[in-house]
Amino acid sequence: MSYSIEHARVKEAIEKSQCTGPTPLELLHCLENVLRNVGYTPTTSHLLDANVDPAEQPERARFIRIETQKAGEKNTHIFTFAILKSGGIFKALWLQSAVVER
Repeated sequence: MSYSIEHARVKEAIEKSQCTGPTPLELLHCLENVLRNVGYTPTTSHLLDANVDPAEQPERARFIRIETQKAGEKNTHIFTFAILKSGGIFKALWLQSAVVER
């Protein structure tokens, strides 16, 4: 299966999950759980600020980047989200996905 089709299915699962949280960290945990449920193991997760540097404080995070792997694969799948805040609730907006082939 091509990565674009595979990642489109991941995007669909993320959108159906409607992950939200009172903090960016709880939103990150929800996204990680969805990725686990669709067969990916998160290996590294980052809350990033507006300059795409590691956020010094979780509430200053504007982006989430999650690096994952699938069982039996050496490739790294990277999923990136923008963090939106509405009414005190944080939500994720899918930005992009990528694959580092090894």
